[in-house]
Amino acid sequence: MDKRTFQALLVCFAISILYMNLFMAPQEQSPGGNEPVANPTGITEQVAGDLQGSETAGNIPSQGSGATQGNTDSSATLTAPVQPPAEVKTVSLTNGMLDLVLSSRGALLTEVRLPEYKESLEDQEPLSLLSPALKSAGALGLRIPAMQLDLSRVNWEVVAEDAGSVRFQTAIDAERQVVHSITLPAEGYELTSKVEFLGNWSTTNELYYEILGAERIRFESSGRATAYPNQWVAAQRNQDGSIKEAVHESVEALEGGEQRKSNIAWGGLESTYFAQVIRPLGERETGSLVIRGKEPGVDEALFNQYEDDGLQGWPLRVGFNRLIDPTADHSYAVFLGPKDPEVLSQNASWDAMQLIDYGFFGWLCRPFLALLRFFDSIFGSWGLAIIALTFVIRAVLHPVNKRNQRQMQVQQQGMARIKPQMDEIRERFKNDPTTMHRKTQELFKQEGVNPAAMFGGCLFIFLQLPIWIALINTFSVAIELRQTAFLWIGDLTQPDMLFQMPFALPLLGDWFNLLPLIYVVVTLINQRMMPKSEDPQAQAQQKMMAFMMIAFGFIFYSFASGLLIYFIISALVGIGEQKLIRKELAAAGITPGVAQVAVPSGPATPAPPKGPGRPGKKKS
Repeated sequence: MDKRTFQALLVCFAISILYMNLFMAPQEQSPGGNEPVANPTGITEQVAGDLQGSETAGNIPSQGSGATQGNTDSSATLTAPVQPPAEVKTVSLTNGMLDLVLSSRGALLTEVRLPEYKESLEDQEPLSLLSPALKSAGALGLRIPAMQLDLSRVNWEVVAEDAGSVRFQTAIDAERQVVHSITLPAEGYELTSKVEFLGNWSTTNELYYEILGAERIRFESSGRATAYPNQWVAAQRNQDGSIKEAVHESVEALEGGEQRKSNIAWGGLESTYFAQVIRPLGERETGSLVIRGKEPGVDEALFNQYEDDGLQGWPLRVGFNRLIDPTADHSYAVFLGPKDPEVLSQNASWDAMQLIDYGFFGWLCRPFLALLRFFDSIFGSWGLAIIALTFVIRAVLHPVNKRNQRQMQVQQQGMARIKPQMDEIRERFKNDPTTMHRKTQELFKQEGVNPAAMFGGCLFIFLQLPIWIALINTFSVAIELRQTAFLWIGDLTQPDMLFQMPFALPLLGDWFNLLPLIYVVVTLINQRMMPKSEDPQAQAQQKMMAFMMIAFGFIFYSFASGLLIYFIISALVGIGEQKLIRKELAAAGITPGVAQVAVPSGPATPAPPKGPGRPGKKKS
């Protein structure tokens, strides 16, 4: 290589370095971010002469779009190409329910705060639903994958701004521009995003664009009983336009990095109490839903650390993939708010109530929530509302409990009555277990005794399991209970956390929760007050139930304090109910463990047998 050639190469290298540093828009490097995607849709690229060798907006090289002929938006005036501004500009919009911060960098929604909700009892700042601190990475970013254009990395120009809206614009080339307008109404938790494609855009080559939501939203810190990991949610549309039942799936690594779903009415990210939902407006044909995340094993340690820090671990964007058609309406409604039934009922047009996942026992959760709201309107206290709900549930279950108690005590009487015969059978056939079992069963059948009926107490507990599960779900999804105080409890959706201990206990943590201990003590007292039986099976049942109550104390240690209030009040009511039932049964002549047979005052002399050759009683 001669000297002049070397100098020319050196100058070219220096110019390229200078060009990249001065003119190229720096790319953000963040885990789970929007890296440029090389044709993930599988659309065939056709290189067009009008884009070869040209520089696109933001200096992102184009691979061609095949748009030499295209449809022109006659309603918009095509202006000269917009050069990317050097300075990133932020715009704030607010309506009292939503505080938004938007950035010209990518025309992204970077921060969303909800002034009516607080971060925590200690931190009274407005709750952040999206923010850099949550690694949200911005919402409503645009991409054109077939052209390898990631417009969420381009610094757009703010061409219009007022109190309730902002309009961003960027140029693709000399003949095509993209406009992104975001409007926040005067009230409500829903904004409007509108995308316009100005200039010559051809639809013959099926160019598609994507609009994607944020990667992460705020959720209640992990490790609490009411919290569950963030989920993505999507609702499909029926042929008649109605909305099918929404699908809720956990946020986690995605095989292949993304999923596609067709005929979707809306989709987004949701957490315990809040949601980010995007839905197309206008035409029924809306393209396909895109769920994009990270493949298993990619930055897994970092995402696990995010989760340990109280953030959503794996990143996940939910949005739509649609054909670039300048004649179509590319408008979207974006819900950013609480999963409050009163709020969601105002969005019945897209069946927003489906954002609340009540679980399998939702048919019980809904009436429970309705009763809680009713009692709260009367007492002005959610704690008292929970106590009132407990009395209602116990009153409904009282006939079942009374029947079980009656049956259990009747069977205990029967077991006491046949105890001598059973002892005789055990002694007589102690070396023949098969015959002993057969004879015992015959005795049970002959005397009408069913030992299994003595386990009515356990049966009553198992009958309450659906109610317990429904209440757990109720306290998990009821945003009305979030950060509501009662007595020393700061938040009824969290453990009561009386004080923090200087050490941590395995599986229990470092907070001392008083309510689970009160629950165990009350239930054990209730067990002690139950009538004692001499039958070994009944004694084994009582021991098993006592052990179950202690085990439940450990299981419920980190459960919502509102749920523990229900358990404690229910156990206290059970003590009074037990006394009432025993009194009623005693009045009916049913005493537990006592056989209802006549006991003679002394041994009876058997009558002499009658027969031939034996003297009989002389007739008078």
